[in-house]
Amino acid sequence: MNQNKNNPVIIIDGSLYLYSSYYTFRHFENHLGEPYGAIYGMLNIINKILKKYEYSKKFIIIFDSSKKTFRKKLFKEYKNNRPPMPASLYIQIDPLLKILNKIGIKTLNIPGIEADDIIGSIASIFEEKGEKILIISHDKDMLQLVTKNIFIFNKQKNSIITPENIKDKYGIKPKAFIDLLALVGDVSDNIPGIPKIGIKTALSLLNKFSNLHEIYKNIEKIPLLPLRNAKNITLQLKKYKETAFLSYKLAKIKIDIPIDITLKDITLEQYSSKNIFKIFRQYIFHKKE
Repeated sequence: MNQNKNNPVIIIDGSLYLYSSYYTFRHFENHLGEPYGAIYGMLNIINKILKKYEYSKKFIIIFDSSKKTFRKKLFKEYKNNRPPMPASLYIQIDPLLKILNKIGIKTLNIPGIEADDIIGSIASIFEEKGEKILIISHDKDMLQLVTKNIFIFNKQKNSIITPENIKDKYGIKPKAFIDLLALVGDVSDNIPGIPKIGIKTALSLLNKFSNLHEIYKNIEKIPLLPLRNAKNITLQLKKYKETAFLSYKLAKIKIDIPIDITLKDITLEQYSSKNIFKIFRQYIFHKKE
């Protein structure tokens, strides 16, 4: 990336990395027997990102809300396959937020709004202001947000995802990932999709018809396509049409949540790796300054 792209607005998918940090360092406890692995993992991630993008000081971490969201109202089974937050993770959230606040890192969660929708809306707000945006996440749902100005940094693969990467790998535009999830579903979020429609079939349909609406507009042409079990695919599409469009609504990340936020709000004035872990030790090990 050139220096301009090295100075993006950085948005971290906080809920995703909070959980992954917790499970990676779940046995970390201080001398009082209090868990701190999630906090340690999150601060490590933040430290590495800020070092990697040292030119950028525009930084925000987004967390999920515990309140019921519109998706849960649309489909009561949404995310039903996920266990409740472990108590040993829950008790780390408040100390983590206090540490981040003391460092000067902006965090945001909005009651009743999922982190994905906040991320999508903030990315859209800053894109309209002419900014480049880097979303730190390995959640495949996020691929739908990629544009010529919005990129995903997949920390697991240490790679930046662009529209060209998505086109090369899947043959579709980023926004068509909504349609892809509508067809195949998403086990992690319990989005149903259409039974017996796999990713290979879904991509073939999207390469031919672009999106879900066009697939259904041209549904009578599908049996004539050189697809294995084309007639059965057509029957499945017809039978589960309502489910497909429900899945589309569940998979689509909102980019129009009204959020009052400016670049000044998220600008990190001073950052020191030494300072971040000094504050961490004070909170976790109860050391005095």
